[in-house]
Amino acid sequence: MKIGIIGAGLGGLLAGVALQKKGFDVVIFERLSQPGGRFTNYECKGFQLSTGALHMIPHGENGPLGRMLKSLDADVEIIPSKPEGYFRINGEDYLFTELKSLLSLPDRIRTSLIFTLLKFSRGGKESYREWLENKINNPLVFQIADSFCGWSLSLSASDVSSRELISIAKNIYRRGGPGIPLGGCGGVTNALVQEFENLGGRIRYKETVKGIITESREAKGIIASEKHQYDIIISNIGPKATIRLCDKGCFDELYIKKIEGIREAAGIKISIACEKPMLGHSGVLFTPQAKRIDGLNEVTNVDPSLAPEGKHLLMSHQSLKPGKNIKEEVRLAKEDLRNLFPDFDSVCKILAVQVYRGGWPVNRAPSGVYVDPVSPLRGLYYVGDAIKPEGWMETDGVAAGALEVLRAIEDQW
Repeated sequence: MKIGIIGAGLGGLLAGVALQKKGFDVVIFERLSQPGGRFTNYECKGFQLSTGALHMIPHGENGPLGRMLKSLDADVEIIPSKPEGYFRINGEDYLFTELKSLLSLPDRIRTSLIFTLLKFSRGGKESYREWLENKINNPLVFQIADSFCGWSLSLSASDVSSRELISIAKNIYRRGGPGIPLGGCGGVTNALVQEFENLGGRIRYKETVKGIITESREAKGIIASEKHQYDIIISNIGPKATIRLCDKGCFDELYIKKIEGIREAAGIKISIACEKPMLGHSGVLFTPQAKRIDGLNEVTNVDPSLAPEGKHLLMSHQSLKPGKNIKEEVRLAKEDLRNLFPDFDSVCKILAVQVYRGGWPVNRAPSGVYVDPVSPLRGLYYVGDAIKPEGWMETDGVAAGALEVLRAIEDQW
């Protein structure tokens, strides 16, 4: 059986390797000259910067991506972050378990209840911010929630449902916190490409897909530089772009309206060259009291190869709301960096400021918005950051979505 995959991003590569291992004949079409999309590396002044993600996997080797990489024999070593993260409050760094010491006795009791509910309740359609407000009235708690959501989801606590956030919390309790793949994002992408090609899979670079061939509400092939017939087509370019490749009338108006109504999650990442370790650990530094930055990491404490010898790579991330002035958002982020690190200007230099929105967002569908990986057209499936099952963040969500596609193909074919 022949399978065509549109896009050699993380989701497309995961699906491609898995299906090639099962004996399918898989070809991936990639419009760029290299694989990985928003999950690979590029060199800048000797530093290995990332095209999208921050050289971190949300649940390390214990989440869907880490486990899937192992099952696919992809040669990737993932080092658990230690500690998983700190929160910087009033100039001091606190572990998550230490945050209650900053609260009054009544609020400590309330947060104990919140922690219990995060483990055992289900949440609902109301936002996580509304859910919290019904249990506590403490500005610091809300700042902490926004910082975590901004770093992990590129959303505020007001933009994600309590059901989704509680599902995320349960997965953190079960699977643990982040890990760093040696070689960064590119280490993962390169390992998947190598395994895919070793199995006989082919990637057609600089091949822009111009259309999907359909017949009687069934996907039949791909139009690129030539026409190619396939039994199954998997798209890693997002449902919106996929629908636009198909003839009008393939999807009903209600479905198109639903997909077109999805608002992407946007963000800004700043990559910084440092003369010394600014964090000194491999976890996340959440910054609840910053004006814009939600968190930072410094993965060179685990993998020095991501920077020139003796240097460190610091990366910040902040969510970006629609309509915001980009220059002003970046200016405020630079103020945050100088406030967080008094010696910033003497030992640090900004390498790149990357904005993720529109056709190149953080996520093509925000966490909590579920898109069925099985499209209404027979033989057409979706993978990627728009296809994240409940409770799975970022790249672990991509892997969990790819697993759903693989199960669907097994059931239908």
